[in-house]
Amino acid sequence: MSSIRLIAIIFIFGVISLAWMVLGGTVFVRTEDLGQTVDAEMQSQWGPKVVAQSAPFWSLDPKGRDSYSMAVPSSSSIYVKLSHENRDKGLLWFSTFTAGFSGTYVILAESEIETGKKQGFFHFELPADTTPRDLTVSLDNKPIQLPYEQKVSGSIHIPMDRSADHTISITFKTNGQNMWLYYPGKAGQYPSSREYETPDNSAVQGQTTSELQNFTLNVETDFRAIDYPRGSQSPNNKAIPNNNGMKVEWQFQNLITRQPMGIVMPIRANAGPIVARMSFFAPVSLFFFFTVMFVVCVLKKIPLHPMHFLFLSAGFFAFHILLAYLADHVSIHLAFWICAGISVLLVVSYLRLVAGVKFAVFYAGIAQLMYLVGFSYAFFWVGMTGLTITIGAVATLFVLMQTTGRVNWAEVFGKKAVTSLTSPPPLSHTQPVVGSDDKKDDWEIVDPTQYDKPE
Repeated sequence: MSSIRLIAIIFIFGVISLAWMVLGGTVFVRTEDLGQTVDAEMQSQWGPKVVAQSAPFWSLDPKGRDSYSMAVPSSSSIYVKLSHENRDKGLLWFSTFTAGFSGTYVILAESEIETGKKQGFFHFELPADTTPRDLTVSLDNKPIQLPYEQKVSGSIHIPMDRSADHTISITFKTNGQNMWLYYPGKAGQYPSSREYETPDNSAVQGQTTSELQNFTLNVETDFRAIDYPRGSQSPNNKAIPNNNGMKVEWQFQNLITRQPMGIVMPIRANAGPIVARMSFFAPVSLFFFFTVMFVVCVLKKIPLHPMHFLFLSAGFFAFHILLAYLADHVSIHLAFWICAGISVLLVVSYLRLVAGVKFAVFYAGIAQLMYLVGFSYAFFWVGMTGLTITIGAVATLFVLMQTTGRVNWAEVFGKKAVTSLTSPPPLSHTQPVVGSDDKKDDWEIVDPTQYDKPE
């Protein structure tokens, strides 16, 4: 292969790499624009990214601002049913859920309260930025009709005399996205950032440290792939299967903490960020493919022209551009395999005409499956993408080094091997004329007796 052909192949590689950068940027911008439009719509329909439930308390202040008079429930029994559903909006998937909350709290009598200060208030904050429904409140098994302003504001405060024990029960349903949390005190504040591909699973610490007495939290899900927020309080035991979902329990006799407890919902991989990253990484896949094809052509003496490499590049590019627009209409996994099949068919059917079926299937086809399909699919394995690609790259390097160790690269790039001039050639040997183009008709007999004489 001449140097000019190699330069032409490098130029083709650079142009197609630039096209991939443009495609990746286009997909990224489309995802951002769609996210800004759809994210607000999803929050309006399904609530915030994190549904944070604060623990209740008793206080003398009707607004709950007197921290010195606060008293935590002496017993808390909470049950939450989580019903999950992934919803797609173009290139984006949103992990939505409905939480059915049922909590029973006991406030014991306090005999040491000063006369005239026995009348206080039980405070319960509904999750912020949500729209609870089917809200019911009962005090000592008697339903309570809440004022309209409390329902609207989400801040419930029930007059309660601490001269006797009281049991308060609260039930409601609410919607949310990504994560449900229960805080022992006042809930922490989450940043209003969009995380389209993988939401931040870190649990924010509560604003106040609080005490949990005789506390039990049971959560049941209708999905098996449960996860716990990073930095949250771990459950007492491992989650157990329950029908089609899981059941998990937190139980504490006495605990002082700011750490919340909760569940992270499963979320499907978003097509937009994955397709964009595949496009940005595509030049690496094509580089390995070109390298393997170049080595195979050298070993098998198959003369591929730069135009052949141009069409191979187009076959690779077809995978990414088709995936970028097909993923809008079908699931990302189905779109991936459809586009992969089309791309492999393009390359193999083309090389079949150029170099034969064996070369097309057993060399080009297998290489494309590994470097285009395999490397691209590694982006679905969150946390393992880099390691998977690195292992493939090192394995490729090993194979290429073993198969090309005896290749004379000077001869491959059109240069004659250098021979020793320490002894004269035999009488029958011929030497080329200086300045000749190595053509047969330019050769002449050289007198060996004059070989080492100076001019």
